[in-house]
Amino acid sequence: MSTSQSIVAKVWNFCNILRDAGVSYGDYLEQLTFLIFLKMADEYAKPPHNRDLGIPAEYTWQSLKAKRGDQLEVHYIKLLRELGKKKGMLGKIFIKAQNKIQDPAMLSRVIEMIDNEDWVSMSADVKGDIYEGLLEKKLSDTPPSPQTATDSDRNIHPPTMQAFSKVLDNWDTSLGGKEIPLLTGKILMTTLRVF
Repeated sequence: MSTSQSIVAKVWNFCNILRDAGVSYGDYLEQLTFLIFLKMADEYAKPPHNRDLGIPAEYTWQSLKAKRGDQLEVHYIKLLRELGKKKGMLGKIFIKAQNKIQDPAMLSRVIEMIDNEDWVSMSADVKGDIYEGLLEKKLSDTPPSPQTATDSDRNIHPPTMQAFSKVLDNWDTSLGGKEIPLLTGKILMTTLRVF
């Protein structure tokens, strides 16, 4: 199994587990988007990149990894809310973000899964394969019907897609063309278009 197929399988398995716990596919992809963004920002903050992306120290990837149980859930909710208040691209990415993974143990497992991958070093092709693999899995798992999407899937705010489009349009000038939001932006924008 290739690296991208392995990651797609892991991500999809968590989707099934969370769906059984009441987390919709759209909500899962949205949470995955936020968490992968934070993980990639953490990777870019370290050598050899040493990029400061403006994420306050108390809301970094490392701050999420350090929490467990109810403390993790409370911290994640606060992190999403506070990053959504930031000016610039960071605020646009996290605007109106909410925690949809209510079980702290499951949230911790998703964080652990994301943490086990080195997202920055993956080629754009691998990230594209992951993205396409998730869409294929979603389409093959869902019978074609307008009733397929749940209310929470449809309740994704349109400004988020506009904000992500602006982020992607402006990313080259602000961060020298690096691809931090490549996978996360594609996942979120596709989720918004599907529903």
